[in-house]
Amino acid sequence: MPERNPILVGLDPEQRAAVAAPRGPVCVLAGAGTGKTRTITRRIAHLIDRGEVRADQVLAVTFTSRAAGEMRDRLRALDIPGTVAAQTFHAAAFRQLKYFWRRAPQGGQWQLLDHKLPVVGRAARRAGLDESVETVRDLAAEIEWAKASVIGPEQYAARVAALSRETPQPPEKVAEVYAWYEAAKISPEGDRLLDFDDLLGETVRILSADRVTTDEFRSAYRFFVVDEYQDITPLQQRLLDVWLGDRDNLTVVGDANQTIYSFTGASAHHLLEFTRRYPHAELHRLVRDYRSTPQVVELANQVIGATTERAPGTRLDLIGQRPPGPEPRPAEFADDRREAVGVAAQIKHLINAGTPTAEIAVLYRVNAQSDRFEEALTEAGIPYQVRGAEAFFTRTEIVQALRGLRAAADRPDLPAGVDVRKVVAAVLAPLGLTEREPAGTQARARWESLRALTSLIDQIVDELPRPTLDRVVAELALRAQERHTPSTQGVTLASLHAAKGLEWDALFIVGLTEGSVPITQAVEHGDDAVEEERRLFYVGITRAREHLYLSWSLSRNGGRATRRRTRFLDGIDLDPRRQGRCSACGTQLTTPESRVRRRCGSCRMEARDEALADALRSWRTAQAEQAQVAEHAILTDAMLEAIAEQRPTDVGSLQAIRGMGATKLDRYGPGLVDLVKTAGQK
Repeated sequence: MPERNPILVGLDPEQRAAVAAPRGPVCVLAGAGTGKTRTITRRIAHLIDRGEVRADQVLAVTFTSRAAGEMRDRLRALDIPGTVAAQTFHAAAFRQLKYFWRRAPQGGQWQLLDHKLPVVGRAARRAGLDESVETVRDLAAEIEWAKASVIGPEQYAARVAALSRETPQPPEKVAEVYAWYEAAKISPEGDRLLDFDDLLGETVRILSADRVTTDEFRSAYRFFVVDEYQDITPLQQRLLDVWLGDRDNLTVVGDANQTIYSFTGASAHHLLEFTRRYPHAELHRLVRDYRSTPQVVELANQVIGATTERAPGTRLDLIGQRPPGPEPRPAEFADDRREAVGVAAQIKHLINAGTPTAEIAVLYRVNAQSDRFEEALTEAGIPYQVRGAEAFFTRTEIVQALRGLRAAADRPDLPAGVDVRKVVAAVLAPLGLTEREPAGTQARARWESLRALTSLIDQIVDELPRPTLDRVVAELALRAQERHTPSTQGVTLASLHAAKGLEWDALFIVGLTEGSVPITQAVEHGDDAVEEERRLFYVGITRAREHLYLSWSLSRNGGRATRRRTRFLDGIDLDPRRQGRCSACGTQLTTPESRVRRRCGSCRMEARDEALADALRSWRTAQAEQAQVAEHAILTDAMLEAIAEQRPTDVGSLQAIRGMGATKLDRYGPGLVDLVKTAGQK
């Protein structure tokens, strides 16, 4: 019988159950590629369609403007009456503050602080710290973490000590900067500057302080949805609690396996504890992956399945729903340059085979790794764009370094035959190239960039027949000029963090060595940090739709290997020649027929439903006669036997059989599924 409710049409059983759940607390654990946005927007539309809530009484919050915009677009496409408020936490709080601030008892005006770094810089100076860009940025990031974690200046030092948190400056100094920063935002007249985190905190304060204001807000919004709930911070949870009050009309969606922002204060704790907080809540799991091929999904499951501690809410073993594709391809290189050149060559092959450049991406752990791939792609004539960071030669520290090297090369007293590497080291040391890796995110990123520059200079020195500082600087300037050309279309270069929420047909995850993935400081900080690195790698893998390439280099300078492949690939079969194993006994499959059946010869007869096989042969003969084609054009013998062995009872399972493409699925899928259900074994 056809589905009468168009909102539920096209949903799989798990999505449908989540969408049709009654009002009240609902938790949707949605794996990567399982259609979470589709599910939550349909759920909102379903509740509105049933008259349980009006559109203007729904507040849906997410973590990026792009995700909020996509949610609004999908809701509009469903043609529901009214407009749902789909916003980020900060946008929602900003809107509420503008409305409710006039009722706040403290008086005065407020203004949004767009650029906090100058204020943090002045606070750093008052605390006796330097005002370098890296120091100020690290202090600003630490203050943001403290606010997101609901930690004030007075509690900061004690809390970071209890958490064993690495801080960019001594904790007492950070607390002092934090206190000066907060004081600097209040004028003598009582006017205030509010940063983004203050938007949340002040909204909590105002809604908590005045019952009339709170009642007005709660009468306006009666149903709440939170996307990416694994990324919620304590401050955001506190705001959500104020919004809700004692109500429980809340739907949350998330995946603890994609928790990769703990350094900002985010935690999957609230997602995993949701059913304890609301014992009567409905829990739904989405595990059918519509984004990636079964081969990519299998690798992702293996990587995340090896985690040392899996909470119950993280056990989402994905099931690939797309037709089979190529196996993930590993590649090992002798050094970083060969890796970059090899990746560029493979990208060239993909482009020549018809893959658009916009559907190809290269992901790495830190932004400083982009330079060699920028260079290799430029040399190969492949356009690219760097996402989430400046292109290598436009970074502040690299511009400063090139300026300093040019000045050193122009010095009239520079001795002839001077050791170029020694001059480079002397110029870069004051800019942040220390012997040991520094603490602090920004300082570490600067250090990584300068270290990458020295590696590039080493390569140029080795390539030039008579290297001088002047010639090296000229070569650097040429390479910088070549990469200043803007590119709006092309291969995407991005960090693993910046790739969250995106997807590509072909994906290269590079630099997969210990010290990079997992990054060194994560190893130093213990198992929890290492497991977050595993989740970050998992998120990267699940960005690939079809082609997935994994690569690493064992040495920067060739010769003996100085690095080893990431531990996250230990125990995983990445032989590019592997075409699958027998689903019954695990034996490697070596013939095309066995790969279609997913069974080896010895297991083939045990599992096959002979009555169903006979029915399928009769069906195939009838279809071939009707279409006036050969029988094997309808189904090959191997495909017929695979259906008889695997007995797929829905189109999603049927499309996992090799050779069952979109045309065959559209033409024969429903009939084959009905035949499986009615013929043979009962």
